[in-house]
This record gives sequence, structure tokens and C-alpha cells, in this order.
Amino acid sequence: MKSDKSIKYKENTIKFFNQMAHKSHGDSFKHYNNVLKWLKELSINEKYTLLDLGTGKGDLLVKILNNISIKNKSWNLIGLDISPEMIKKTLEKKLPVNLNVGDSESLPYKNLSIDIITCINSFHHYSNPEKSIYEINRVLKSEGILILGEIWLPPIFRNLINLFLPYMKTGDYKIYSCKDIIKLFSQQGIILVEKKYVFPSNYTYLFKKK
Repeated sequence: MKSDKSIKYKENTIKFFNQMAHKSHGDSFKHYNNVLKWLKELSINEKYTLLDLGTGKGDLLVKILNNISIKNKSWNLIGLDISPEMIKKTLEKKLPVNLNVGDSESLPYKNLSIDIITCINSFHHYSNPEKSIYEINRVLKSEGILILGEIWLPPIFRNLINLFLPYMKTGDYKIYSCKDIIKLFSQQGIILVEKKYVFPSNYTYLFKKK
């Protein structure tokens, strides 16, 4: 008998995050200092297109707008989320960004059109990670940047939780080790540049496409 992971995974994910859109949820903010540090190292005079993949309620986009000098509006900011309710919450903030409801497995953007992708506490929700990475690779420009924020747990806890995830309806698919994440992305030409531990149970990764 198949589990909900294979039968109704995305349906459960959308339902869960539609509910969470009206609540305080998650600890993605713990990654934001690392994200902003790496973004500030880029030349602000360049015109970048940045996609926040799994944008949720747009909190990271707010931080980017408030902390990165984009006074000349040369950056094109995009937010995408699978949950319509999350996108509605972001729209309420009236940010100068483009927003889409969409799936990581079928990004609604042209090949080689994105300079930077941020994906914070979202990748472990993707039920077809290889397909999502393929899409990230497709839309990301050569030498484009991916900043990934992910949960990290010691092996014994990670393995135990992964046993139960198929039977839960929280939208989580799999918790990965650092080695797993680096391997998955490197297989498609997206190479680790740096990673930072975020106490007590997260890593932020900086990748660059070949």
C-alpha cells in the first residue's frame, strides 16, 4: 500500500502551508544573516534577477529590500511558492517584487534567466528533489548563485525522523545530511562554495553553477 508521500504529497503540502500562512511558523529567519552577508558581497551596481524559491510570506524578500542597497531598483526580485495563501500574504505586504504560485518541479521562468536563487527551509519539502534541482539548474545563469538554507540533524535523529515522514501531513519529504545535499547539487553542476552552521540545527549553503 502506498503512503501519502507518493499519493497525496503535494496536496497535503499545499493544504499544510495554506494553513500555516495564517500562523507563525518556522525558523527560516535564522538563515537570513548568512543570506544577506553573501548578497552584500556582490556588486550592487550590477543588475541581478533574484528568485526566492519557496518564498512563504515573503519575509526574506522584505529583509533583502531593507538591507541591500537597491535604491536604483536595478535588482529584479521574484518570489514563488506552491501555496496560494502564502502568496496572498506576501501580496499584502505590497512589495516591489513579482510573485507567482508555482512548483519547484516546473519553474515558470525561461532558461538561463535567473542570476541568484535563494531557497530557505524549502528544499526538504520537495518530493522529487532531482527534478527540482534540474529546474534550478535550467533557469540559473552560468556562474549563477544558489543560497540554500536547510535543516540539519545528527544521523540517528535524522534517520528516525525520515522513517516517519511518509505518514505525516506536514509537507516535509526528507531531512538530508550535508553530504547528501552537496552530492545532489554537484551531480547537476551546482558546486558548493561555502557552508555555515546555524545553531542549533541548520546549515546555510552557498553554491555556484559551473
